[in-house]
Amino acid sequence: MDLAGPAIQRDGDTYRGESRRRRNRQVRRSRSRAEQLAPADYAVIGVPAALLVIAHLLGGAAQPAAALWFSAALALALASLFLIDDRGRALGQVWPGNGVVSLFAAVVAVAAWTLLAPASGANTPWAAVQARGAITWDKSATLIEIVKLLSLASVFLLGCFAGSVSQRVTGGVKLILMAGAVWGVLSVLMMAAGLQPRQDERLTGGFLSANSAATVCAILLVLSVAVLITARRGLSKGRSVRRRLELAAAAFCVVLFTGCLLATASRMGLTAGVVAVSALLIWDRLSQREKLSRRTLFVATAGLVLTVLGVGGADALLARIDSLDADAANRSVIFAAHWRAFLDAPLFGHGLGSFSAVNAQLMTPENYGSLRSIRAAHNVYIQWLEEAGVLGALPMFATIGLVIATAVRRAPRLRRGGTIQRGLVATSVVVLLHGFTDYALQVPSIAALWAYLLGLQFMHGRVRRQ
Repeated sequence: MDLAGPAIQRDGDTYRGESRRRRNRQVRRSRSRAEQLAPADYAVIGVPAALLVIAHLLGGAAQPAAALWFSAALALALASLFLIDDRGRALGQVWPGNGVVSLFAAVVAVAAWTLLAPASGANTPWAAVQARGAITWDKSATLIEIVKLLSLASVFLLGCFAGSVSQRVTGGVKLILMAGAVWGVLSVLMMAAGLQPRQDERLTGGFLSANSAATVCAILLVLSVAVLITARRGLSKGRSVRRRLELAAAAFCVVLFTGCLLATASRMGLTAGVVAVSALLIWDRLSQREKLSRRTLFVATAGLVLTVLGVGGADALLARIDSLDADAANRSVIFAAHWRAFLDAPLFGHGLGSFSAVNAQLMTPENYGSLRSIRAAHNVYIQWLEEAGVLGALPMFATIGLVIATAVRRAPRLRRGGTIQRGLVATSVVVLLHGFTDYALQVPSIAALWAYLLGLQFMHGRVRRQ
């Protein structure tokens, strides 16, 4: 009996150990299945990514007709999710809350008021013609801008739907990076083959301005760094083939988008990207209470060095740095002229989309060289104040501020996807910072990309399923 007891005990320990390992394998398999997206999820988050890439390559849907078709496609994508998913459940997952809806409704209401309210006087063109007056200087442009605003609301709600479940957030970011990688490779090939809409030494990515392409590159770079950090942490838990492939794909995206950003030779775009990536790394380090992985830093640094040496955008960037003073003086002339235009109609502005009409009236012999060829104020804040006035611009600024503040507040609560959430918030740093000196947000496809990312970060962490 004394000899058999230990043997029986060892057999029991072995059985319990195998049973525990079996349960752990079952738990891992169930978690893996839970992390997989359903086909409907791929459709809902994949269609916007595909539409954005197509629009990027076609000039950003900047022309009025293209913008309207793009807006219709986004609205149709929103309507389709109610056919794919249960209508009541889908509505609950896309509703962003009364605060955001009320602020955005105020923006649309002010825009509609400038279109419908009768107005006359020396500060409007209707005083000189026999026609029904309006606050806006360009009725058709204002109507198109209202439609574009509603389409941005549609893509924001699509982002909210994807952000309501953690798996969709991660899947949505990865699909955006996959689509962005296709866009980046095609952009490089177009540049090498001389097929860009604007022929110069800078990468434009299908846009009419390389600075617009820089905004997209910087956004995708920030997301790539966030996915790279997440993949590196996942690799420390187990070196499976899938995790290795995710790490390699993220590293490739970091290299690709760094190279594309340098090839745009955009000074402020590069600055915004560096500031956003730095903010992401510092915030993530403070949140995780750990040092950054040496391998992650090595991969990011190696990618930066290789792209500087291999892409050839550094020469153009250095040449543009030499002309910084002249460009700053030119921007200051533009800003001063359109700030005065805002002061002429501070409450309601001159109407959304009225920039070109107002700009033509602002030209003088002194500022003609700076104003004659621009189609935007190169400062999103001044242009919003000029077109929408204080009553229209402040609710829009408040809407964006509320969305970002909510995303920042929810980031520490996330048990999963915290780094991805911080990366999503950091993309807003790119857009808001670059918006001080350029007009990327006036390009419909870039505005839609940011609206989708805002929806993702706003809704992520709102529901309990994390």
